[in-house]
Amino acid sequence: MATSAPYIADFAAAPSATCILVPGAKVYEDGRPCAMLVDRLAAASQLYANGAAPVVVVSGRGGGSLGEDEVGAMRRWLIERGVPADRVLDDPSGVRTIASVRHCLERLGQRSVLMVSNDFHVPRMVFLGRRLGLEAYGVAAPALSRYSSTVLWKNHAREVLARIRACVDVYL
Repeated sequence: MATSAPYIADFAAAPSATCILVPGAKVYEDGRPCAMLVDRLAAASQLYANGAAPVVVVSGRGGGSLGEDEVGAMRRWLIERGVPADRVLDDPSGVRTIASVRHCLERLGQRSVLMVSNDFHVPRMVFLGRRLGLEAYGVAAPALSRYSSTVLWKNHAREVLARIRACVDVYL
């Protein structure tokens, strides 16, 4: 997604926006977010604290058991670390990246979005946001954990397929 490159900012130079969008990821049975989701949340929390945006949108699968509720896990994590509850907006039906992006625009009325995810995911998020009419900027969350080569390989391989699907979604 080379067209996204001009809109991806270094964490320290992130532009201001009307919201920060954090897409969901795996949540453990006890309700804890996986390490890659923690990376996203930590970056979003810091950007919020720095004044990059007045609200954080948490988007993913909502409801169900602790191990199924990505939105609840993200909300709890952010609130426990100082983001006020009324500054966290829930999107419990953002089960795909394109759905999360559409919901920001259509349901939540956001126009300027700072998209925070892991480095392999950010270009696709920005591509989708821009194609759907958002003023979208991306920030890659710094990795707080060291990931095995297997985990990285799986995520990058999955991303290849997801990028193909993103192109199909916006062009067909």
